Order: sequence, then C-alpha cells, then structure tokens
Amino acid sequence: MKLSPRKAYMLFITLMVFAMSLVISLTMTLVNFGVEGFVLARWLRSWGTAAAVAWPAAYVIVPMVRRIVARVS
Repeated sequence: MKLSPRKAYMLFITLMVFAMSLVISLTMTLVNFGVEGFVLARWLRSWGTAAAVAWPAAYVIVPMVRRIVARVS
C-alpha cells in the first residue's frame, strides 16, 4: 500500500513526535527522579503531556524548518 504524500507527511510527523517525546520524557523523568524514584505512571503521564504539546507544535515547526533548509541548501 502506497501512501499519498500528505498521508506520508502526517505519518512521519506523528511517528517522530511519538519517538522523540517518549525518549525526552523518559530522560527528564530519570534526571528529575533518578532510577530509584522512577515510577512508570509518572513517566507515562509526562510522556502523554509532552506528546500532546509536541504533536501540534510539530505541524507548525516542521514546514518552517523545511523552508529554512531549502533556502540554505
């Protein structure tokens, strides 16, 4: 199944937001609470908040970054 360019773009942003917010929220949870203070529920709550903020932000920021890169290259 081949995705249209628009659907491929939406999938790319969604997967990137998922992965980046997951890694960053895990890192920040460990930095703030340490391995001993790590609680799965705390991390998942943090990740949910991060993903909810990052997803719409990515739809605004990615096109701007693409235009900047196109100008520089």
